[in-house]
Amino acid sequence: MNKPILPSLPVRGSVSVPGSKSITNRALVVAALAEGVSTLVAPLESDDTEAMVDCLEGLGVRIDRWNPIWRIQGTNGTFEPVQNVLDVRASGTTARFITAIASLATAGIIVDGVPRMRQRPIGTLTKALRDLGGDVTDQAGYPPINIEGRGLTGGRIVMDGSVSSQFISAVLMAAPYARSATTIELTAVTSRPYIDQTLDVMRAFGADAGWEDQTTLYVDRTGYRAAEFAIEPDASAAVYPMAAAAVTGGTLTIQGLRRDSLQADLGVVPVLEAMGCSAEWNERGLKLIGTRDLVGVDVDMNHAPDAAVAVSVIALFARGATTIRNVPNLRVKETDRLAAIAAELSKLGAAVDERPDGLTIDPGRLRGASIATYDDHRIAMAFSVAGLRIPGVIIEDSECVSKTWPGYFETMERYLRPAVVAIDGPSGVGKSTVSRAVAERFGWGHLETGGYYRLATLAVLRSGADPTDPVEVAPVVEAADIGIRDGVATLNGEDVTSELRSDEVTANVSAVSAMPDVRVQLVVKQRAWVAATGPSVVEGRDIGTVVFDDAPLKIYLTATAEERARRRAGDLGLAPEEFDDLIKKMRKRDEIDSTRKASPLRAADDAIVVDTSDLTIDEVVDLVAGHLDQVVA
Repeated sequence: MNKPILPSLPVRGSVSVPGSKSITNRALVVAALAEGVSTLVAPLESDDTEAMVDCLEGLGVRIDRWNPIWRIQGTNGTFEPVQNVLDVRASGTTARFITAIASLATAGIIVDGVPRMRQRPIGTLTKALRDLGGDVTDQAGYPPINIEGRGLTGGRIVMDGSVSSQFISAVLMAAPYARSATTIELTAVTSRPYIDQTLDVMRAFGADAGWEDQTTLYVDRTGYRAAEFAIEPDASAAVYPMAAAAVTGGTLTIQGLRRDSLQADLGVVPVLEAMGCSAEWNERGLKLIGTRDLVGVDVDMNHAPDAAVAVSVIALFARGATTIRNVPNLRVKETDRLAAIAAELSKLGAAVDERPDGLTIDPGRLRGASIATYDDHRIAMAFSVAGLRIPGVIIEDSECVSKTWPGYFETMERYLRPAVVAIDGPSGVGKSTVSRAVAERFGWGHLETGGYYRLATLAVLRSGADPTDPVEVAPVVEAADIGIRDGVATLNGEDVTSELRSDEVTANVSAVSAMPDVRVQLVVKQRAWVAATGPSVVEGRDIGTVVFDDAPLKIYLTATAEERARRRAGDLGLAPEEFDDLIKKMRKRDEIDSTRKASPLRAADDAIVVDTSDLTIDEVVDLVAGHLDQVVA
């Protein structure tokens, strides 16, 4: 699914992020190895954690889930597999952790995943397991991996941790069940905070493990004891709300984050501060205060490489260039993230210098674009932030966020403030004139949604479908490419402006517009119009209640039926004797609009109601503009 992103005014409020993926998967592994029944509180439900659960169950582990509580029956370090092939899907964490602990199984295991997984190196881990006595083979350093369950002898090994700290974490978590103590000498290490996080989880389940010195780790042969373990909110997920606050100049509190957390991606906070943001820690969590005056930075992000994707997008809105260094392992993630970031930032207008271990981003003249996500959740979430400032950003294959945060876009829409003024009201109250004047005063886009229903009706009439049959009408409207821009109405690329007020369209528009499926489809099209246009004034009959129920400013214009009829009579050049008939028609239309089942005409609960009966157009425009000044400020 392609997701248009609505530009936003400064975001504000508070947001809850899901449980940490990295902690959830570590806790699952350790609990599965432990003696006894462990309880995990508030673990993450996502594609990656589902992959881990499925693989552990394939190893014979019983996992009962009653959200937000999961109970894991530990195996005390010996797995009795019920499957011989374990599918890790696209989860690199699962592939590495399962490969290590499958050495403790009583039968042979094959670990495999999606095609991209066979392009992600794992040779450093399989060599380390062989050095510890495991019987593990790979395919020239890549999956699939064959593991014979002979256990691990332990001992002293040397590991290169420059590609992924997960190789080290995988060995660490299996090591308490080796036949002797284990010592790991590191020749290099990336993302050290993730190793500290692994040690923290291990110790919570009774392991004796830690650092002997800056480059040497030890693990005693202690096993694990069952425990109750609460999963922290995910700092990696929190990066994206932080980025939204940063680029919009807004303020968001990310609930539940702790300053003393060992999660690596909290390392993004000082980076954002260096770019001009402010961060305040309190008992609720982290308050991130953004600025519209961001500055570029030169930063080593080896400590928090995943957050580098979001920092790259934030750099689009900074003064001066931003350089991100020492993140070569981004090339072996779900995709080559450095290449992907460079390609997609270039689409948006930035000049990008791509290096083997990083990027330099020089903001250019920004423009909207359709963003390829490479089936990478972090690319999708990070680039969605760009759309909060740049009209016309569309995230392709947006469902890939389910890997770590299935509800990301729904959460995002709760805290953003679409740059929209919603103006509703019955006919004859001045909606079109007022909304157009306000849009011109602020330099915003203007959308008269009534034209969309006429366009939909014209599409139905041209198709030959019965305009009174919802079953025939719905697919026609869904397929129609309709739009209105600069006063020109188009249907499937053809200028049809002159046909919208035809007698046939007018006679059928009420029936078509009353159909629930039609209204749902046009909501999608109207929101997409604003996403492509940027800040907009939108007028109609259900804008503040349905189309943009999240608009920060909602205006409901009203007037007496007599005054509205007088205005419409003047517009239409009607004779005095036609006036009474016009009032009746308007009252009938009001009744139809306000009593229809789908999107009835009414003022939104938080709308500002303005009676225009005794006001001039200029007075109404000034009033609305004054409210908008306050919202923008």
